[in-house]
Amino acid sequence: MIADYADKLNTYEEFKDYADMVQQFIKKQKEENLPEGRYDLENGIFALVQKYTTKPLDGAQMESHKKYCDLQYIVEGTEKIYWASLRKLTIEDDRTPEADIIFYKSGPEQGYTLLEAGMFGFYAPEDGHMPCIVVTEPQPVTKIVFKIPVKG
Repeated sequence: MIADYADKLNTYEEFKDYADMVQQFIKKQKEENLPEGRYDLENGIFALVQKYTTKPLDGAQMESHKKYCDLQYIVEGTEKIYWASLRKLTIEDDRTPEADIIFYKSGPEQGYTLLEAGMFGFYAPEDGHMPCIVVTEPQPVTKIVFKIPVKG
């Protein structure tokens, strides 16, 4: 799990192959206010533009993915994204390979990241994550989730 501001993507070795593409799409979304939906980029990467209202922690579930890493970028709003190592989670609903998502029983989260506009959180297949969680009061969020194929 990595969290930082998107203007620093190029400083991470992990993101060197696609940092420019991600930043260009972020710029395009800001300039054109792209509608919700899927946007295919390059090398199997796609972006999901999402608009929603943050939800309470109560009843939310940890999730992970096998085929894709998530790079979740906040365009507008603020949310908490909780994190836990898969070592500490128990599978409740495995929807792979059809949907590439696994949900986990409630368990010990290991903290959260407070993401605000301009920030991203990166979650690899070994990172359980629970996005879209309210900070203090429910608020609208616009987010781009970049789905990055797992290498090798």
